[in-house]
Amino acid sequence: MYIHTFGESHSVYGWYKCNKVITHSLGPTLAYSFGRDKLDRCDIKNFGIKNNDSVVFCFGEIDCRCHIHKYITPDNTYEMIIDNVINNYIDAIQINIENCNIKLKNIGVYNVVPPVEKDFVQTWKGKQLLDAVKKWPFLGTDEERKKYVYYFNSCLKKRCLQNNWIFVDIYEYYADENGFLNKSLSDGLVHIDNPIYLQKFINEHFE
Repeated sequence: MYIHTFGESHSVYGWYKCNKVITHSLGPTLAYSFGRDKLDRCDIKNFGIKNNDSVVFCFGEIDCRCHIHKYITPDNTYEMIIDNVINNYIDAIQINIENCNIKLKNIGVYNVVPPVEKDFVQTWKGKQLLDAVKKWPFLGTDEERKKYVYYFNSCLKKRCLQNNWIFVDIYEYYADENGFLNKSLSDGLVHIDNPIYLQKFINEHFE
């Protein structure tokens, strides 16, 4: 039995160090885009999944870090924006599962990992960053982005319960005392790196 992860870079980081995990990165894809495009964006039946394998969908970090904030208006709150993204995201997962025609052991949805403090990324390795990393957008204050992630995850947890899916919730284990990504467990940027708590969750919920 293997676990297949689908998503952006967070479907790879941490996961690739875990046992019996096969990662499938779709590049810098939003939960919004996956939800909008459905099977045109990703059709999991094309990725070699076998009977009794498990799948985990890993989207949302990019949405929370650099998209939610720019669409907020007095009449369009971050909760309303995220609700819409989540609804389409969950629909896309359901369509993928129905279209797969394979008996899956488990269906999981990965939490959005703790956000990083913007200044930490800007000063990482003494400012010796690649130009691409320097241009990564961080829209909203650190505290605002943390609110977006908290709400995004709360919605995912609720929808996973409704669908009898596994919500891969390891946020508290990778967060520091202020709720941001624990630097010692990260890759120095926005991803988890040390798989210790992720592997523990897998062992407890996917075996």
